[in-house]
Amino acid sequence: MVFVVRGAVALALGLSLLAAGANLSRLVTFVAIYWIVAAALTLHWVAIHQVLPHRRVAFAAGLAGLVVGLAVAFRALFQTLLSEGAFLDFLGVTTIAIGVLRLMGTIHDDQLSRDGSRRRYRLVLGTLEVLLGVALLTAEQAATDEIRLALALWALATGTFLLLDALTLRSLTRNQTENAT
Repeated sequence: MVFVVRGAVALALGLSLLAAGANLSRLVTFVAIYWIVAAALTLHWVAIHQVLPHRRVAFAAGLAGLVVGLAVAFRALFQTLLSEGAFLDFLGVTTIAIGVLRLMGTIHDDQLSRDGSRRRYRLVLGTLEVLLGVALLTAEQAATDEIRLALALWALATGTFLLLDALTLRSLTRNQTENAT
């Protein structure tokens, strides 16, 4: 269920980015909303699966995502301290870090760890996250069309892979249930 919700939110984000104008504030808010939703789902998953070995890493990732998402969503409160460009840089560095962690295999889904296709997903998503982070860091505030397209590509790929994961999990669960009976 977590994959379906995250995938649907990511796809909606990607489609709305393609349809929306390239307002920089709107683009940053889209990413903040995705991170808040993803972090809340991750923290909920951690609460349910208290005995899994990677629970602490998942909790730290969920908490960090929630803090970053909320900080970006409520960036107006911090405008006296940081400019919109500084928030873009913050978002870019955070996105690169997540991409590198994903490429290293640190961020993964235990349920699918035996599935060879996860490496391909991890490579594609990690690379897209690193490229998105670089785009956020190097973009001028006026270059919002490029940022919007990079965000849309990342969101559409992420949503697609999460929904594919949901289908894979459903198939694995169905096969395990059939084999048990």
